[in-house]
Amino acid sequence: MCMPEESVAEFAKRAGVSPRRVRALIEQGAIPARQVGRQWLIDQSCAHRPAASRPLADRMRANLLAILSGDAPEGLSASERARLRSYRDELMHSPEPDRILGAWVREQAPLKLQVAASDLADLAADERIVKSGFSDPRAGIAAAGQLEARVAKDDAAAIRRAYLLRPSERPNVLLHLADERPPSPLPLGMLLVDLAQHDGVRERSRVAELLREVDT
Repeated sequence: MCMPEESVAEFAKRAGVSPRRVRALIEQGAIPARQVGRQWLIDQSCAHRPAASRPLADRMRANLLAILSGDAPEGLSASERARLRSYRDELMHSPEPDRILGAWVREQAPLKLQVAASDLADLAADERIVKSGFSDPRAGIAAAGQLEARVAKDDAAAIRRAYLLRPSERPNVLLHLADERPPSPLPLGMLLVDLAQHDGVRERSRVAELLREVDT
């Protein structure tokens, strides 16, 4: 038996979604719940959680990353600006902003590669790549002997040849492919997206911590 139970509002806050979204999922049968009077009660310990959200449209996504990076939004109507502010506020106040951001901004998984330990420092210093994720100093994560970075798709093949990078299930290099050569340092919004892609607690927890720093 799954116990204890929680209200729609409590579940919504824990999952980082709106109460309306939770009620809709209950009606669809996606979240098991029982009705008591006019209220729904959800088993707190059951293994069910709604998807955080659908991916944002390209323009809204670009502007969300812009404001998270301290830049002004561009080309939005008044209603779109209001919606953008609500997205930002939802991220700032969610207990799991990494999960929400990962749902809103879905990107291709990074390339998992292996480089010789003797070449790692030279690769990290290559001007064609920009440190990201756990390798960005703002992440505050010690990851000796590993590198996470962004690289333009047009540069990726040449870099792999130059440093003899090979696919690996035990990688020491994670390369995120970008349409264009990314700026250095990487805009904060992009860093947050890359951290949110990780399975590890240390990387994902830094999303909330960095957002709190932005909000102060």
